[in-house]
Order: sequence, then C-alpha cells, then structure tokens
Amino acid sequence: MENTPPADPVDPPPPSTAVAQVNPVQLPEWLRSPQVEHQPTGWDRVRFFSARHNGALLLGLGLVLALLMVVGGVVLVGRIADDVQASTSASPTPSPTPPVSRVGEPRDLFAGSPAAAFAPGEEAVRMPAAKATGPFTAAQVRTALESVRRALIQSRLDTSMFMGDPEPFLALLAADAREQLRPDFASNSFLRYATRMASPSQWKPGARAAGRISYRATTEEKGIRLLEVSTEFVWAYPFNVDPRAPAGAAVVAVRDRVVWQMPHPDDVQASSKGLWLGSAEAITWNADCGQLRDGWIREQYWLAALHGKRIPAGDPGTIFDLDAPAPTTTRC
Repeated sequence: MENTPPADPVDPPPPSTAVAQVNPVQLPEWLRSPQVEHQPTGWDRVRFFSARHNGALLLGLGLVLALLMVVGGVVLVGRIADDVQASTSASPTPSPTPPVSRVGEPRDLFAGSPAAAFAPGEEAVRMPAAKATGPFTAAQVRTALESVRRALIQSRLDTSMFMGDPEPFLALLAADAREQLRPDFASNSFLRYATRMASPSQWKPGARAAGRISYRATTEEKGIRLLEVSTEFVWAYPFNVDPRAPAGAAVVAVRDRVVWQMPHPDDVQASSKGLWLGSAEAITWNADCGQLRDGWIREQYWLAALHGKRIPAGDPGTIFDLDAPAPTTTRC
C-alpha cells in the first residue's frame, strides 16, 4: 500500500532584518559652551580689519573656509568607512551547518537508525595490539594490521572509491593481487569488499561504522605461511532524503566479512609480497536493487520517490548487530 505524504508544512516567516545602530551626532564642545567676554585677539583684529574694507576679502576668506570644511568632511567620512569595514571584517564567519529539517533544526540523518551509536568513519577502524604470532614477528604483524586498516578505509570510506576510482585501493595490495582483483571493477563484482556511490549529489559525507578484527597464523595448502586478518564490519552511509521519510530511511547499511592475507616474505617471490584479499562476502540493507546490480549503492527511498512511491526502509533484522548472525539474503 502506498503511503500518502502529509502536506508540506508552512514555511516559517523570514527572520527580521537587522538594523544597524549609529551614535548620534555630538556637537563640538566649543559650539555648546556659553559665550564669555575676552580681550580682542589676532583673529578679532583681522575681523575688524575686514569690516572696514569692502566685502571682497570676507568673501575670499569664506570660500577658503568652505573648502577646508569640505576636505575635512571627506577625511571624516573616509575614516568612518574604514571603521565600519574593520568592524565587519572582525565579525566571525558563520560555520557550515548540517542539513536542516522542516522545523529549522539541524538534521541527524542517522536518527532512528541503529547506526546512530556507531563511531564516525575512520575512528571505527581500530586495530588490535600486534603480537608475535607463529613465524611472524610483532613488527610483521603490525605491518600487516596497518596494511589492512588502510585497505578498509580506502575501499569503504574514501571518496576516490565512492566516485569509481579503484586504483588508490589496488595500490595497497601486492602486485600479483592487484592484477587479480582489477577485473572485479570492470564486472561490478567488487561490492563484497568495496563501496561505490551511485549518486554523489545525494550521498552525504559522514559515514559511520562498527566492526571487529582478529588475526592468526596459518599455512596455505602449498606450504606458504600466512598471517590471516579477519574483519567484520557494518558500514552505514547517510543519504539526503525527504524529511518526511520514515526513521532510518536515510541510511544504507553494508555488512561485510573479509579475510585478508599476508604471506611470509620468505615464502613468496617479490611480486607476491604484501597484502592479499583471501575471501569476502557482504549483505546490504535499504539499498536499491537495480543500482546494486550495476555495482552502485543508493538508498531505495529517494529513488522510489521519483516515481511517486515511497518505500519504507523495512526491518533491518540483525544486520546492524555484530553479536548476532548476519541475515543470509537480501530482497535483491
């Protein structure tokens, strides 16, 4: 059954226009003081002299005084303008604000989603302490963990991958592993371990995540010693949806389980030294199925609204709960 959205609310009235206040004009002290008797001064003698002669001299002096007053006024206006400009430049620049809701409050696109409690992006990718394991030294384990951390961030959180450029991620892998995975990005079969956004204009920065990481030493069937790093994460991506969307509809979740491998450097040739992707699987929630088939992620609510439909996000089940088994299938 289709849900009919409620009528758009009435926009709030525009804010009142701010009016600048200026100080009233203050008369000079000498203009406000009462007149007092005084002995004739040099200026008085000049005034007496001009009174005894024709008005030409007085007119000339008047023009000079008027010119001086005009020049002084220009200087005063310039100083006032400089003060106003300095005051304006000293005012703090408003900082960017998050998306705004219908009632004018900042919008939390994770509100109503279990991902609201997740850590922001890279902060969620915390590696365990590196300890010597099997034939691998603590330093080798630390190198492997740091390589996995960079690969997780580059594949699931970096803008280059979101926009469809896998090369920065592939550069983190062993040379032979790089060539093995590159065809995945041509056949759109990389969603098991990487994220590409279908609509950069609708996707909003600020992904959140939760996960856990473990490692162990093992041996491959051909006798190659491996350090295996297992990662399981829920990646939550926010999208800018209509404020009338149901709670959680702005979030697309990807839950993946990836096994990364680092062969012992004494057991492989130079081109195979480094990080490999051993296996990967992933499941999504609230992602549009058609876009997923093409290798892109986009939340389904926004896309359905273009066709006059609004599909609720639905029950996420256990996809956000790392302590519970992940769902085995999606609606796609």
